[in-house]
Amino acid sequence: MKKIKYILCACLMMASLGMEAKSMKYLLVSMPDEVMPCLNKNMRLEFAELQEMGVKTEVKNLLEEVSVMDTLTQDFVQIRMTKASTLQMKKLPVENGDSVLCVVKTFAGPEKESELYFYNQDWRKMDATRLLDGKRMEDLAESLIQKPDTMSETRFAELKAMIEPRMVSALLLQNENSLVVRLSLPLLSADDKKAVNAIKLQRSFKWNGKSFKES
Repeated sequence: MKKIKYILCACLMMASLGMEAKSMKYLLVSMPDEVMPCLNKNMRLEFAELQEMGVKTEVKNLLEEVSVMDTLTQDFVQIRMTKASTLQMKKLPVENGDSVLCVVKTFAGPEKESELYFYNQDWRKMDATRLLDGKRMEDLAESLIQKPDTMSETRFAELKAMIEPRMVSALLLQNENSLVVRLSLPLLSADDKKAVNAIKLQRSFKWNGKSFKES
């Protein structure tokens, strides 16, 4: 009987460790360095320890700049890696399987442009196209432009031609399993941006347990 109890206790301990291994803190620390090159494992561990202590979660990164972890919850992380770059990570539930990790890296120079990645919980990269409604981030730019009914085709063509290069930014929502995608407007004056805003769209993709679908 004692032997059975010991086995049960060991199983419970292993299960507990397995659950801990899939926590956001664990995933943050176990993240490969190439995902966030300016913050090595020790620095990411320092983030987790500072958060547990309830103090400001900021560390000096490998670029000698200050990185700040704005948010760390059970399924979401947001880190200001540098003054011009941010990383978001969200754990998305999957039907009959472990959660998928969605990582968004956004760079502002000064307009925002994002890169989207998907990983399993062992940090093996997954096919981002298959998980984003069959599209790539760079393919979304055209779908973020639309002619208003009251606008002439000539004016629409003029405004559309002003959007060059076409850059797309993305934002993971902390409290929803959703991704918001926007079009950036580099190299335009304030007046031109105001004019082009008339043909810009914002799109939202909702996670359905298998992939992001436009909502």
